[in-house]
Parts: sequence; structure tokens; C-alpha cells
Amino acid sequence: MMGADYYEVLGVLWDASMEEIRDAYFDLARQFHPDVNRDPSAHEDFIRIQQAYETLSDPVKREKYNQTLSPDQKFSPEIELNIQYSRSTLPRLNESQLLYVLFDVYCRQQTDYNAIPPIHLCLVLDRSTSMQGERMDMVKSNTAQLLRQLRPQDYFSIVSFSDRAEVVVPPTRMSEMGRSDNRISLMKPGGGTELFFGLDLGIDQIRKIDNPKYVKHIIIMTDGHTYGDEQACLSLAKQAAHEGISISALGIGAEWNDDFLDQLTSFSGSNAVYVRSPKELNNFLKEKITSLGVVYARGLSLHFTSDPEVKLRYAFRLYPETTPLPTSDEIPLGDILYNDRISVLLEFLIPPVNENQNIINLAIGQIRMALPSRKNKEYRRIIKLNRVIEDESDIEAPPEVIVQAMSKLVLYRMQEKAKLELVAGNVDKATKHLHHLASHLLSIGDRELAHTVLMEADHVQKSSKFSAEGDKRIKYGTRSLILSSGREGFCL
Repeated sequence: MMGADYYEVLGVLWDASMEEIRDAYFDLARQFHPDVNRDPSAHEDFIRIQQAYETLSDPVKREKYNQTLSPDQKFSPEIELNIQYSRSTLPRLNESQLLYVLFDVYCRQQTDYNAIPPIHLCLVLDRSTSMQGERMDMVKSNTAQLLRQLRPQDYFSIVSFSDRAEVVVPPTRMSEMGRSDNRISLMKPGGGTELFFGLDLGIDQIRKIDNPKYVKHIIIMTDGHTYGDEQACLSLAKQAAHEGISISALGIGAEWNDDFLDQLTSFSGSNAVYVRSPKELNNFLKEKITSLGVVYARGLSLHFTSDPEVKLRYAFRLYPETTPLPTSDEIPLGDILYNDRISVLLEFLIPPVNENQNIINLAIGQIRMALPSRKNKEYRRIIKLNRVIEDESDIEAPPEVIVQAMSKLVLYRMQEKAKLELVAGNVDKATKHLHHLASHLLSIGDRELAHTVLMEADHVQKSSKFSAEGDKRIKYGTRSLILSSGREGFCL
């Protein structure tokens, strides 16, 4: 049964506008109307929705109801949305057209050091045979350094895996850690690579500290493919995301499955990173610990519906961690830090517009989030992405901020298109995309990555496939260029 708080029933904040209240009511009424929803509890929920709307839609009743709310019920997260479109209006066309939307989710709350949540970090480390030597040494030394960045109130655990998994360090508060360096140094490589065992045991360690205030995060470090358990791993990651456990991954060397790890980490709005050196590994771990330590809201996700035939063709997070996002009706956006933001670029395909349409609804819904400082209670922000239709719409240039975002993203999408052409067997077209990418890279002064792309184009032409190293260097190299614009580059 739904809660007693009328605002909570409708899924809006106590200071929501009348339009937000009305939209939320109609959306819920469609879901819970007894004629549509046969669940036995739907009738009772529908009555609560009706009662909430009757009270909150009447200014006098709402004011009287607001006087009964506690200070906690009147809390609103310091989150704002800023939305820009590639066009101010849409022309009435009898053919499909593209529209781009850049939206920023801003946290306006300055860092509150008294409210910063503690962390439970679990490392899931690959110790298969391929990790022996320099790679294992690199992981061990950086893990030891990582411990020195955690705070006394944080929890830390380590799981290692090959074709089986074991707990190296059980969940331990840092103030009680003692000599864990010895346990880390004793890890020895051997066996195959089966991630499921390690991920399952790592999630189990996180669950052992059942405190809603903790930011719960897993970092996977691996250098190889896991075989036969990919779907089981994805199911685990999806369930973990619903429990508020985020997962990021570090791929060491060139033989790991980047598409799989990208998908696995996307469920919680995180990403996979390509690591080639101890310095890159160290930098990633430092940045990750810093960001986990100042999370304002975690697990942001966009839930929406669109008009019939409107299709979200592409979604990409530009900041803070660059990564493609799922194009489903529930898009995980990741965590947002104090006094920071999340920037996302969406590409919509608009169907032909008929003469009776006056507005196109691209995405109507909510951004949901949990606040660790408030025991991970869920809060929501209404989001409405739409455009008015005009019979005569002037040609207009997109806002500069969208042009900047698209110009950076186009390099990443070129390598995506090259790989798609290669999968389809079009070697010449794939090579052509790579040559275009190299030209663009040279034009912006990135000669090293351009050289890598040209070498890979030659390899593709000769072998009809990407090399493992070249593929990852290009993919993650073009991703890093998006972030290189810096925070100021996309501020609105």
C-alpha cells in the first residue's frame, strides 16, 4: 500500500507546481485504475491517489495540509535541471527528423562535511594465471596505496577470483584494519577467469554492512574474458543496482571484454576504464575514492514515456564519467556529487508530424535519486522534454553548448560506426570511417591518437578485424576527448 504522505503518494516534492501534481496524478491514475490494473491492492492504491490529488489540487486544502507536515516532510533536495534543445520548435514535416537534447542535473548544495556519507568499498580482483608478474604487482601496490585514502569510518573488503573466489579481506572498518597489506601481498595468480564467482562474493560482502547511510561500491579489476557466465553476471549487476550497489570496472591490458564490462557497469550508472600503466591505475583509484567520498545523491535514474513512434536513438553521459547509456525508458545516470553536475546528451528520432499535432512529447517522467544523508530516502524531480510544432519553422543554429558536445561526441561515434560496418562485413566502409576519424584527430592536434587510428585502419584492411589493443586505445581515447573539455566546457 502507498504511504500516508500525499506528496509521497503522487511521487512529487512538497513544493511541486500544480502542473507537476496534475501530471503525476494522471500518470498514476492510468497505472492503478482498477479497470487496467488487476492487482488486488490496485483499488486501494487508486483511492489513495484520488485522495491525494483532491487535497493537493485545491489551494486551500493544500495549504491546510502543508501545515500538518513535519520539517523532514518539507525537505527538498538541492537539485536543479537545465535543459537545452537543438531547435526551439519543430517544423511540421512529412518525414522523420532528428532532435538533440542536452540536459544537466545540477547539485546546488555546497559540500556539507558533517553529512558526507561513509563508504563501503569492495575490490573484486582477478587473480587468474594471465595476471601473474607485472600486472599482479601493479594491482597489489595500488591497492595498498588505496587503503591510505580511506577514512576511519569507511569499510573496505577484497575478494579475489579465478575459476573460484575467496575473501581476502572481509568487510572491515578502516579504523580496525590493522595489517591488511600482508593479506594483499600474499595473493597468488592461478586458474581461469570466471567473474561470476568473484562478483557474487563481492556483492555478498557489501550486503554484510546493512547500513543505509553507506555509499556502496564495487571495483572490478580484470585482464581477461570471463566465459559462459556473462548473462549471470549481468543479472547480478542489475540486482545490485536496485539495492544501491554501484559497480565500476578496470580493464588491464587489451584482452578483456570491454562491451561486456560497459554493459555490466551501466546498470548502476558507472563505467569501465582502460588501464595501460600503474600511473593510470593510481589516478583512477584516487579519483574514484575522492568522488565516492562526496556523493550528495546516488543512483540517479531517468524514468520516462514518449509519444508513440518517438524513438530515443542514442544517449551519452558527457560528464562526469563519459559513457554511452542505455536507450530504454529507464536510464541510469549515476551518482551526483556536492556542488557538481551530470550532463547527458540525447538523440531523438521524430516521426513524420501529422496536421493535428501541436506538440511532441520526447520524454515525460521523473529523475529519481536516493540521498545517503537522509538514510537513502528516494526523492524525485519531474522532467518534461517536449517541443512545439510550427507549420513554418525558421532554420536556426543549435546552441553553442550543444554544438560543442556533438563535436566531441562525433569522434567517439565514428569509431562506433567503423566497428558496426566491420561486423556487417563492410571492410572498406569501416576503413573509411577510421580515415575520417584520423583526419579529425589531426585537425584538433591529437597526433598520437590519429597515428593509432591510421595504424588500426591498415590492420583492419589486411585482417578484416580490429586488434585487441587498437580497438581499446581508440574507443577509450575518443571517450577521454569528450571529458577533456572540462567542467566549464558544458556548463550552461
